[in-house]
Amino acid sequence: MKNITAVILAAGQGKRIKPIVTSKGLIPFLGQPIIKWIIDDLKSAGIEKFIVIVNPKEKSAYQKFLTDNQIKFVVQAKPTGMADAVLSAQNQLSSSILVVNGADIFSPQLFKDFFNKVKSAKPDILLTGLKVDQYLPGGYFKLQGNQVKEIIEKPGAGNEPSQYTNLVVHYFKNSKEFLQTLKNTTSKADDIYEVALSKLLKIKKVSFFEYQGYFSQLKYPHQILDVTKAFLTHRLSKKSAVHSTAKIMQGAIIKNSYIGKNVIVGNNALIRDSIVEENSVVGYNTEIARSYVGPKNFFHCNYIGDSVIEAESNLGSGARLANFRFDGKEIGDTGKTKFGAVLGKGAKLGINASIMPGISIGENALIGSGVVLNHSVEPNQKVLHFHGSQKS
Repeated sequence: MKNITAVILAAGQGKRIKPIVTSKGLIPFLGQPIIKWIIDDLKSAGIEKFIVIVNPKEKSAYQKFLTDNQIKFVVQAKPTGMADAVLSAQNQLSSSILVVNGADIFSPQLFKDFFNKVKSAKPDILLTGLKVDQYLPGGYFKLQGNQVKEIIEKPGAGNEPSQYTNLVVHYFKNSKEFLQTLKNTTSKADDIYEVALSKLLKIKKVSFFEYQGYFSQLKYPHQILDVTKAFLTHRLSKKSAVHSTAKIMQGAIIKNSYIGKNVIVGNNALIRDSIVEENSVVGYNTEIARSYVGPKNFFHCNYIGDSVIEAESNLGSGARLANFRFDGKEIGDTGKTKFGAVLGKGAKLGINASIMPGISIGENALIGSGVVLNHSVEPNQKVLHFHGSQKS
């Protein structure tokens, strides 16, 4: 695959994943950023050249984690969509390209099978579809045999032209032709990439690759739990489950979880079906269940259920993150009946604070001791007393 350049889209502003402030591609799973997993998977399939599209604010952060000289960085000046992101790299593209998202996770086998299809079918364009049983808001393929005839964007449940939704794993044999089509395409909506692709469907041999493995994406904070489950189910090995530098104290129980570098797990702690990233301290008598815990978080006598803790948070003794409504109804628009809180970077909870299901707490926010919190909190806000649904 020496003649193919992987173009990885990682320039999004992350508005939908708030209160998380870490770039989606840089959120660590099992000790390394998700974008590093994607690049490693592409390398294992034979890709040698990479262009990562980033926004101006996060270029240095990506360069810190991705030091391979095979990787080049291109800045997308403004967040104006996929088409502009790809066009940002036009001066560095001269051969075939593979366009992928920087925060989608698949089985590593996807890329190997995909490139075998490129070799055998020799298509002008190869698009990837995933067969789904339930409606997902996105593009759907209209197929004729093994050829893609049309992509219908967000057709609505019951109106899908097929069961196959469009995954952003797109191969273009002639990158210059694709770039020129992008330049010549206009649209009032933020869908120039999709409109340009539809133009090419009418004049080019566009083949279809069916992917049958697991898939998780990061758009919303609750999806961090889906990605966590995918990594624990498909990527975790017994050898790597507990980092060699982690300290596990007497009486601690760890089940189907990842414990990262320099993590301390205190006496009588219980961690199950969760990821705990580096330099976190899970203190005495803390339970973490089905949750994601990023780097440098601190706990003591806490319950963390089905929750996302970004980084550098501190939970006082007795603080609890509730994860279930008594009426059993779905929590927010997550599609989950069990979902706890999302804590942005640096959030702090006082002793015995109780956080109700589905609550979002912004970066560096502070929740006082004994507060029962039933509303979301903005970054840097302080909530020191409980007054029903009012903020104080």
